Amino acid sequence: MAERTAREARAMRPLFLHGASARERLDIAQQIHVHSPCAHGAFVVAGLTGVPRALREERLFGTAGNGWLEQAQGGTLLIDELDCLSPQMQHRFALFLAGRTHVRREERVRIIVASCHDHATLLRHGGLEDGLRHWLASLPVEQCLGPERLQAVGSLAAASKGGLAAMFEPVMRSYVRAGLEAGSCNLHNSVVGAVEKPLIMMVLQHTGGNQLKAAALLGLNRNTLRKRIQELQITIPRLPGAR
Repeated sequence: MAERTAREARAMRPLFLHGASARERLDIAQQIHVHSPCAHGAFVVAGLTGVPRALREERLFGTAGNGWLEQAQGGTLLIDELDCLSPQMQHRFALFLAGRTHVRREERVRIIVASCHDHATLLRHGGLEDGLRHWLASLPVEQCLGPERLQAVGSLAAASKGGLAAMFEPVMRSYVRAGLEAGSCNLHNSVVGAVEKPLIMMVLQHTGGNQLKAAALLGLNRNTLRKRIQELQITIPRLPGAR
């Protein structure tokens, strides 16, 4: 139960998307929402550039339940072009972000902010208010998705619809045919192991050998992951300087 709660908390962390086109950022944000714990809630887009400047604060924060933040409760809110927020709105939004830890579960909002500018450019030249600037600067690198990672998320979504299977099929067909002709009786373990081993190795490399984090990313129980590491004879990578 505690592991599931921790996994959900990680999946609800705010994200910063940058680069690509506005359309691509929107598509990726929708895909992230659909595969998150808040998929049952609304996906709301804060269309700042489509609203006159004088009305943006009211549309974002709202009154009587009609603001974008209120509409997105239990779901996801995408704020594209973060630098379109006025200094006053930035200050208010930073206060909202700081107070999110005390919000009831059903009132939580998954925040995704985006910009055509990268993280460093926004911090240097975006004219961000101190609170919002500090929030953006403190986001861990894994919560900042640039063009390459946005493309990877898009590829992952395509794979869930059969794209990855289609890529593997030609090679797998030859492999399976050779196994059948050789009279192999362990094809399932052989094929699954060939795919599983590099997958686990890449995730462990990403987490610096942290098996608890790797298990969460893989969607496995920690004991199951440890067993597979032993069975597949995987060498656990260590971060430089780790003991």
